[in-house]
Amino acid sequence: MIETKTIKDITPGLRSNYQTAMEAANKNNTDYAILLLKGIVQKEPGFIDARTKLRSVEKIKFENTGFFGKLISGMKASGIAAKGQAFLKMGKHVEAMKRAEDALALNVAVLQALNLLAQAGIELKTDFITIEALEIAAEFHPKNGNVLDWLPRAHGEAGMGKKSLQIRQQIAAMYPKDMDKQQAVRAAAALATIEDGKYDKKDGDFRDSLKDKTEAEKMEQDERIVRDVDDVKTIIDDLEKAIAGGEGTVENHRKLADYYQRGGDHDRAIEHYQHVAEKMETLDPHIDKAIEKSEVAKYKEAIEQWEAYGAQDDTKKAEANQNIEQITSQMHNYQLERAIERVKLYPNDTELRFNLAVSHWNIRQVDEALQQFQFAQKNPHRRLISLVYLGRCFAEKGQLDIAIEQFEEAVKGMLTMNKDKMEALYHMALTYEKMDDKENAAACFKQIYQANVAYRDVAQRMEALYK
Repeated sequence: MIETKTIKDITPGLRSNYQTAMEAANKNNTDYAILLLKGIVQKEPGFIDARTKLRSVEKIKFENTGFFGKLISGMKASGIAAKGQAFLKMGKHVEAMKRAEDALALNVAVLQALNLLAQAGIELKTDFITIEALEIAAEFHPKNGNVLDWLPRAHGEAGMGKKSLQIRQQIAAMYPKDMDKQQAVRAAAALATIEDGKYDKKDGDFRDSLKDKTEAEKMEQDERIVRDVDDVKTIIDDLEKAIAGGEGTVENHRKLADYYQRGGDHDRAIEHYQHVAEKMETLDPHIDKAIEKSEVAKYKEAIEQWEAYGAQDDTKKAEANQNIEQITSQMHNYQLERAIERVKLYPNDTELRFNLAVSHWNIRQVDEALQQFQFAQKNPHRRLISLVYLGRCFAEKGQLDIAIEQFEEAVKGMLTMNKDKMEALYHMALTYEKMDDKENAAACFKQIYQANVAYRDVAQRMEALYK
């Protein structure tokens, strides 16, 4: 089994290589960045940040490669993956994984290499590697039957029932007449229900709901399963004692910060996150975003207090609204500042670009948001929601026909009527209204109304249509 690691857990030499790789990626030197990151991942496959960055850079390389380049690199990668399969059959699972990494460095979309990585992950009892490989496979091969079945099954086996259900629902929507896929949704729903804890404890203890009792005990001892506020307080007390007793490791400070944040003590959370940031001696986007999360929570607490003050009577409402507006502006400016700093350090990280785009949008810096959302589209997990925001940006600029094109493309890629799809349809309807196209606006509102009558003001709009 391969354990996950952070930058503090790897050797100084690999840490230096990681920093060099990040610099190379920031300068668009993708081949050198991939070479360094691949070497790190082959030595420390559990180093999550390096894995994430490697996949990101590999995808950028793939996108910038022409048709014939992809064809040639795909053939070479397939050959390497075939040799990796031989290692897998011999029981040399780590060697097989290394071959998979060699192949993906050439062409990240090669299915044989992704399958090899996923299989090696299973043999090494490393769920996160198997799921990583299958998610990339689903991204590049969305209609491959083996991948469509394997990915949700892998999530379910890893105890991620909700994610498994979500994927099964998407697959079932693609194949509405396939009864096996509909049945798989029901089975996944049952698994997700157990994950939620919606079972009768009289029928079995929490441990009995897990397949492996030994693993359940380890989870309780090492990770401390948290069920309520008292559990959080107990864990905080234990970690504080450990740190006071000389175990002031970076990991203990990070865990303590996480639990303070979960418990709502955001000042303490920020204190310990900042300690971690200082020890790491570099801006870690995950820690920086955790600090931001607590800072934003403090802003929101202040807003809630003023809302309560303003609700007392009308004489206080104007003062409250003025302060709420000021605090909200401060919060959005703070979020923008942090997003800009993270993108400066990691300019090719499309997730960070998406966060920056949203920050620009929140203060209606439309042109800046537009530019960042166009970049964020490269992130496959953010592509559709970025299209929705792009539509809103174009609509804000009065370029309504272009806005409609963005909304239509987003809706086309959304297989289920979830929150994002309703958001896309809603703003598309508003844009049609601006174009005085009442028929198409009504068609959009109807789709939302049929799925969720309580969404925004759709019910009132539908009632107005039938008057």
